[in-house]
Amino acid sequence: MPNFTATDWDEIRKKFRHSIMADTALSSLAQNLEIKDWPVRGEEEKPSKYFDFTWDELLLLPEIAGRVERAEHLGTILKETLAFDDPFGDMVAQVEATAAQENPILKTLQRLGIPEDFPLALAKLDAGTRAVCQAEEIRTIGQFATLAQKMAQRVVLGGEFRSLLNALTHGDEEGIGQFLPFRRGSLGVHLAEALGLAAAALPRADQVALARACGARLAPSDDAGARELSRDVETGLRAVVQPGITAALEWFQTDRAALVASLGRGETLERYLAVINDPVREAIAARLTAGSLPAPAKPAAAPRKDFFSRLFGRS
Repeated sequence: MPNFTATDWDEIRKKFRHSIMADTALSSLAQNLEIKDWPVRGEEEKPSKYFDFTWDELLLLPEIAGRVERAEHLGTILKETLAFDDPFGDMVAQVEATAAQENPILKTLQRLGIPEDFPLALAKLDAGTRAVCQAEEIRTIGQFATLAQKMAQRVVLGGEFRSLLNALTHGDEEGIGQFLPFRRGSLGVHLAEALGLAAAALPRADQVALARACGARLAPSDDAGARELSRDVETGLRAVVQPGITAALEWFQTDRAALVASLGRGETLERYLAVINDPVREAIAARLTAGSLPAPAKPAAAPRKDFFSRLFGRS
């Protein structure tokens, strides 16, 4: 950690007042920088909380008192977040003015047929990335594209935010499919993949355990390490995944109707979800989706023919 002076702190807090990250959680900023987390918890733990304090006042705050290293860590988070501001300062106005025309992420979305209004709630993102997006009121992939272009010019990005940004910027279809329900080699987003991403909301070990509880036939390597779940734990894991399943079925209305129709023709959820190419997530998605869809209608029974109809061949 650097040894901050009062002058250093005054310069950092003055610059950060104008940052788009001023009201972003300090913990999220630390995660995106891939440095030690900010140890204080609470919704108010944002850079803007500390702007009005001088260095001496900062050292007297209850969150910091007696811990100079914590104050220096705060300064490091803010300083490194601002690291790209100065080199690009003269370019910011020009970049923002031409962002809509030159944004490579928007171009990728258009080329791949991914709708800009696709909700980030249906994307697979870590807690740090979701926190940043929520703090900036970013709800769709199109809004993410705009925010990401601005942030890429101003701050050092890390974690899944950077991974998704890189995949979209370079049109990496396999990488995009890790975060969005996109099918490599096709256009648009798809319900089957969205259901698979909902199942991926759990850590892998929990996915494997829940898949076994759902009756999946696991590969030997997965089955050997799968733990047995109590009823309460299984219920809790289902509760983590189910909102994503429900949200996907609500957003993909056309695909949902087509799925219900195919099930009515005798096709199976397991076959529909095979494109996920992960038996563990397929099993979880199949079990939780089945409970969210209407039961397939049974075909109407053919009318019984009476004796004379059968005898004379009348229908």
